[in-house]
Amino acid sequence: MSDYTILLVDYEPRSIQQLQGCLLGAGFHVVVVNDGLAALEKFKEIRPSMVLLEAMLPKKHGFEVCQEIKASPEGKNIPVAIITGVYKGRRYRTQATYLYHCDEFIEKPVEDTTLVEICRRLMKVEDKMAASTEAAPVDPIAGITEEEIDQRLEGLALGDSGKNTAIG
Repeated sequence: MSDYTILLVDYEPRSIQQLQGCLLGAGFHVVVVNDGLAALEKFKEIRPSMVLLEAMLPKKHGFEVCQEIKASPEGKNIPVAIITGVYKGRRYRTQATYLYHCDEFIEKPVEDTTLVEICRRLMKVEDKMAASTEAAPVDPIAGITEEEIDQRLEGLALGDSGKNTAIG
């Protein structure tokens, strides 16, 4: 999944650590910048798969950064998610999506699994690795002979509480 690069734009060290750790753990490549102007420069330089943008940024507000990215030919199809702990509620969500054209508006705190799901959805990532590593359903009677099953069933019918009669 390292083919997917997320430009993470935030200035607060704890937030960066939490978000970056979550995204790296999910297999994404993460590039971090700390202000709005640096975000625009880095966006042009690396052409990320997605931008995760804190709303409150030094030098240029996150909403404005989003608007500039989405207005550019190279950024119009790149997903941008605004993440914030300050701007909450429908009013800000509406502004972010309709006026500034972000693809997702995320209010902090956000669960790691939710953040990863949002990023995968926005980048249209198929989680092939997870699908191939998921455990197959366990068959509780696999590997048990018919005779053993009969014995265990007899034990259950007789109420033999001294033996382990559970199948599997």
